[in-house]
This record gives sequence, structure tokens and C-alpha cells, in this order.
Amino acid sequence: MEFLLINHPLDCPVCDQAGECELQDISLDHGDYKSNYKEIKRTVIDKDIGNLITTEMTRCIHCSRCVRFGEEVAGIKELGMTGRGEETKIETFVNQSLTSELSGNVIDLCPVGALNNNLYKYSARTWDLKQISSISSNDCLGSNIHYHTYKDEIKRTVPKENEQINLSWLADSDRFGHEGIESEERLLSPFIRNENK
Repeated sequence: MEFLLINHPLDCPVCDQAGECELQDISLDHGDYKSNYKEIKRTVIDKDIGNLITTEMTRCIHCSRCVRFGEEVAGIKELGMTGRGEETKIETFVNQSLTSELSGNVIDLCPVGALNNNLYKYSARTWDLKQISSISSNDCLGSNIHYHTYKDEIKRTVPKENEQINLSWLADSDRFGHEGIESEERLLSPFIRNENK
């Protein structure tokens, strides 16, 4: 447990993963309140991997869930591990953006908040969110989803596990599609076409 926490920053109060962080839960149950290591923590420069996912790679514990998801589930090798030892990084090859239609699932897979939902970032705390079960309106499968709301506003959409339909995966169009509901450009009343316009 201590090896995982050697380089992990102590920024739980500002991390969006706080409250649903696997590392936080495990360290609370099995960790020690102090460390035997006095070395300076490793830091990593964050890279742009697209406009939907933000990175805080200093938090990364190199579990490689995101890399394995791309290879084994999505079938696209977009993320990979580079470097060795302390220089290990998870990043896109040739500094490209993630283009897979399933790329948002790495947000749910990341156990420590290194990969975050850019549209949800710093907008609410997980313990303040209300969960509403629903069915996706963007695909013909009827993927099962949860809307997480705060003050009657949808903050994020996450998959609801259903082994027969969508397992626990969600397409990006479903995950980020709720942004149109609160859009200022959305029509709230019908328009009537007249001859002058």
C-alpha cells in the first residue's frame, strides 16, 4: 500500500475522484497515516488528450486499466505506457487526441482521478450528487445510464451496469450528450415560419 502512495499527491480535498476513489478507500482501510519515505514526490506534466478528458497524471499509479481497456475492449491502441521505472508515463502515442467513441470509459476505470471528465471537473462533489436511473436516448440499444444531478441540473452521465445490453460501458455520445439539455442555444418554444423570414 505504501508503494502506491509514495508518489501520489495528497490533493484529495480538491480531487474530483474524492468520495469514490479506490485508492482513498483502500488506504483508509489498510494504509498507515504516515510514510517512511522522505524523498520528493514524482511530478508529471499533463498532456492534452482531447477536449472531453483532462489529465492529472501526477496522480496516476500506473495500474494500466486505461491502456488495457483500449486494447482489450475498444480494440484501439490509443493509450500506452512509455518509459521505465520512475519515468513511466501513460500517454497517447505521438501526442494525439483520443478518438475512440468509447474513450470516455477510461474516466470510470481510473481508480485515482488521473483521468477526469472535463465537462464535470470541479462542478460538484460526489457526495452531493443525486443519482437518477434512465435509458440512453442517443443509441438504439437502450443503454442503461445514471444521471448524476446537483441542484436540479445534470452534472454527468455514467453507465449503469446491465450485462445483457451495455455491460458497464457507455459511448461518448451518451456520456457527454446531456450538455445539450442545458445549452443556451436549445429551443424552448416552437417557431412559426412566416413569409417574411
